[in-house]
Amino acid sequence: MDSLLTLSLDGYRSVELLLRLTVALSGMTALLLALTARSIPDGRRILLTLPAVALGGAAWFEHGVWLSWKEAFELAGSSYAVTGHLLGSEDRIIAWSLAVPPVLLAFGMAGMPWGKAGGFLLERLAATVAALALLAPFSRLAALTLLAYAFYLLLRQMPSLSPAPLATETRVALGAVGFSILIMLLGSWHLLPLGKEAETRLVRGEVFRTLGDLIGLCLPAVALLVGLLRLPAEAANQAANPLAEPPLPSPPKERK
Repeated sequence: MDSLLTLSLDGYRSVELLLRLTVALSGMTALLLALTARSIPDGRRILLTLPAVALGGAAWFEHGVWLSWKEAFELAGSSYAVTGHLLGSEDRIIAWSLAVPPVLLAFGMAGMPWGKAGGFLLERLAATVAALALLAPFSRLAALTLLAYAFYLLLRQMPSLSPAPLATETRVALGAVGFSILIMLLGSWHLLPLGKEAETRLVRGEVFRTLGDLIGLCLPAVALLVGLLRLPAEAANQAANPLAEPPLPSPPKERK
């Protein structure tokens, strides 16, 4: 039986580079959302500010994943030997539970139609993503159930009331989130092509998981930003306050 004692320089550095890239891109995306929120109409700011703060917190926990990788190995000649420290898998879960639910809520708010029915669906989505953020670190089954229900609300229930203004961006974001979940499930079921050697399995496993984090955290936020920048000002104001009454049309000017 193979025992994991050392990692090659290339294997260790490839994982570390990808982890650093995930931390950097998560932080840059959060900063981009925050800066853009300051330069757009008031109706869109809450839809970018909330995901920006959440993604910034997720970047911090992704930084913890990177630090745990560095602590788990130490340079020993021409390879890296294990130190006995555990990898930060719980930091990955917390980062996901911080970043994903606010983005899903922002997509729901941006696509919310007028009327009481739309407000009720928004309340259901808000309760669902709040429960998802709280339960994801503790129960995988509960997280998958709540995530599936949030997908159902965003893809079926809300568009049935009114055409969603961010339909394409919503599908892209949900596809990215679904991909990250699929990587996690395949890894837990030992279905990823990781190889047979212990070193190869660890390196490839970390690469797959980190790519899932990178896509699941950053791509939905970027899709939200692009979609909101395409919205006209009237749609943005409606997204910020879906239960408000639409403005009355201005009377026609009298001809002289």
